[in-house]
Amino acid sequence: MPISVGLVLVMGTAILMTLTSGTPLLSSRLSHPYMTPITLGLAGALCIWLALFGQAHRAWRLFLGCAGVSVLLLSASRGPLLAAVIGVAAGLLVHSSRRVLMGAVAAVLLAAGISTLSVGEGNGLLTRLVQSDTNGRDLVWANALSAYQSAPVTGVGPYFLGRHLQSPGTSCELWTGPTGTLTCPSWLQDIGSPWLIAHNGALHQIAETGPLGLSGLFILIGAVVLVAWRSRDALGIAVLSGLLVANLTDNTLIAPSAFYAETFWLIAGVQLARTRELKFSQGLTGAALLVVLAFPVWAAALSARPAPPGALLFIRAPESVSMPQGYTIYTSWRLLPGQYRLVLRSCLQSCAPVQVTSIDTHGRETISLEITGPIRNVPVQTLQLQLYPAISGTDALPLATHEWSVSLRR
Repeated sequence: MPISVGLVLVMGTAILMTLTSGTPLLSSRLSHPYMTPITLGLAGALCIWLALFGQAHRAWRLFLGCAGVSVLLLSASRGPLLAAVIGVAAGLLVHSSRRVLMGAVAAVLLAAGISTLSVGEGNGLLTRLVQSDTNGRDLVWANALSAYQSAPVTGVGPYFLGRHLQSPGTSCELWTGPTGTLTCPSWLQDIGSPWLIAHNGALHQIAETGPLGLSGLFILIGAVVLVAWRSRDALGIAVLSGLLVANLTDNTLIAPSAFYAETFWLIAGVQLARTRELKFSQGLTGAALLVVLAFPVWAAALSARPAPPGALLFIRAPESVSMPQGYTIYTSWRLLPGQYRLVLRSCLQSCAPVQVTSIDTHGRETISLEITGPIRNVPVQTLQLQLYPAISGTDALPLATHEWSVSLRR
């Protein structure tokens, strides 16, 4: 009950803030002073699981389910929506009483009603929910893979991946404050950005702790999931499976968090209390989950480098500068008609983004660009100019790469 009350307060705050900001509720994503739309979507998903498989009073579960479905859809977050569906399906496989089935049907009907109302307000929320792009995560995965390659045995260290992912000149990123700006306490400045994530749980874990840490985590997860399944814990298996699926494009296991990591490990602890010994089947379960959830890693490893859609005709990039701020390059490309992203990265042992520029080559035989951004304040670094499709997918490999070294004059 306490967690559901807290979730309702969070969702109520999001709806109130969205309404008072003058934003149409059914045509734009929910906003909150401290939580992202993805976090709000996970709150809605957790409310749905609690409503269907929890033990609270029937009236409270009904209210909780309605609130959860509404906020999940209004957040327009695809990852939490998938997590909610998988969690409900897993829970139904464990416990499919008439009450639970009727609740699931009611949730589907409510979702259909909200979707119908959204169509009348411009269809903005539904359009985002059915999009298949990964919203720039391919670039994050590429940077996280470069961080792992810098320390393939041990990883870069727990909570230290963020400093490899943050752009040059960025000191610390932790959470979004009420003004919409990223804030970070002064005592965390030396760590970097501990909650700047790889947007994939398995990739994040291997980048921070190496293969040994990744193996240990998924052996533990396999044991937890298998015990919950065999004990017929519908709520436990719904929460565990749903939050694990969310790790495909986010990371719901890093604590402290808004609520989801704590919820996951609390449920996991309940399952571990039922465990008497580790079994081979638990390891196999963990291995199967790892294969499913680590798709950016094996997709990048198995994918052949795509053929470039054109050629770099000209680039003027200083190889020596006196200050890291305002580094400027001039470049010209001949590309097939289409939309692309040009990514400027700064690399030491790992690479971090400097600037991302969108380009459209329709109706142009060649395109010339000026790209400016801050580079690292180090004596020598390698810069990379990479070409990606405009629509981000699951492949972290660029279409083309050009690199050069830059030194900083003291």
